[in-house]
Amino acid sequence: MRPLGLNIYRAITSVLSPLARVWLGYRVRSDKEDEDRLGEKLGKPGLDRPAGTLVWLHGASVGEAEIALNLVQTLGAVRNDLQFLLTSGTSSSASLIAKRLGKNARHQYLPLDIPGAVQRFLYHWQPDIGVFVESELWPNLILAARQKNIKLALVNARMNEHSLQRWKGAPASAAHLFGAFDWIGAADGKTMHGLQSFTSKNIAHTGNLKYAAPAPSVDDKALSGLQSAFGNRQIWLAISTHKNEDEVVLAAHRRVRDQYPDAALILVPRHPERATGIAALCVKTGQTCIRHSSGAMPDRQTSVYIGDSIGEMGLWLRLGSPAFIGGSLFSTMTGHNPLEAAKLGVPVLSGPYRASFYDVYKGLITAKGALETRTTAEIAKAVVKIFTEPEHAKAMAEAAQTCARDNAQTPVKITLVALLSLIGETS
Repeated sequence: MRPLGLNIYRAITSVLSPLARVWLGYRVRSDKEDEDRLGEKLGKPGLDRPAGTLVWLHGASVGEAEIALNLVQTLGAVRNDLQFLLTSGTSSSASLIAKRLGKNARHQYLPLDIPGAVQRFLYHWQPDIGVFVESELWPNLILAARQKNIKLALVNARMNEHSLQRWKGAPASAAHLFGAFDWIGAADGKTMHGLQSFTSKNIAHTGNLKYAAPAPSVDDKALSGLQSAFGNRQIWLAISTHKNEDEVVLAAHRRVRDQYPDAALILVPRHPERATGIAALCVKTGQTCIRHSSGAMPDRQTSVYIGDSIGEMGLWLRLGSPAFIGGSLFSTMTGHNPLEAAKLGVPVLSGPYRASFYDVYKGLITAKGALETRTTAEIAKAVVKIFTEPEHAKAMAEAAQTCARDNAQTPVKITLVALLSLIGETS
């Protein structure tokens, strides 16, 4: 029997179902939805179901989709008879997946978590197993899949303290929902202990699957062009910054330029649509800037180059060092993934608030491949030291890369064994 909280959730989503088309229409007008594929959000399939064992993997956005794609590649290498369905929620993740789909895989948008859409989706696709990545959990979808005896796994589960406390506030609903999974693998110790506290399931501590993701790729022509434009200038990076962090980073850059007047900053906001505001900040603080989306190339007068694009992290990380990873300077933040930088041998700087990647940062900082920087002065000091001391920069780079490499295999092995066991039970 469903707990009261989940019954209330189902009732509310049922009542709101007639408004789904109106809401999706609004999102289309706001350029947040793919108009040609809205039917998928309502559970109406855009493709036929393939014959054979179908493994369904869901990753909410780009980061989770990367993990799902890597799992498809790993599972497919072991079982070439498998078919794969990948679902995601954003157009950016759909674009990423489209570029990397293999012959046995296809993509659909995840349906809204309303009863009718969920039932249409599951009736058409009839997956043999559903694999959810990290933390986007939709109760109607998960419980409907469980009722249809679809095997379920939650991989690379990651929850910050706020999320865990929220679930602990509804213990019956948490136990019921997480109890629907046949296997759960946690990316970090905090998540493992948190989930274990409100479910009788044995939670596996796999480690973070993002360790096993390949280093981000790059367009060689774009890289060569920017390298030529920047020449031999000292360049550092601020990646995945959020509102209010840009001011801190730009102030740090002014301090860096006091000692290295020719230095450049590549600033890559977490949300590219903030680029206009960042450009205005640059003007306000007397720093010349160019937006990547403008197509213009930096010159000697360019102090800040704004990377306002999606899917080009491999480009930015090959242009400069160190990389300050944003989403970490203020207490409302929980950090972003430093492993893309670490895999490419880029020393990592971070603010103190990084709970979403606690174990990853702990390993990098212990290995001396990453450094905590809390203030404008500390960020500037760390950047200048890396510019000034090549041996220090080299040691940090090697430590970061080694840490990322040495932790890559275990999470994949544990997760692969668990998923193959569940798939075997469905075949």
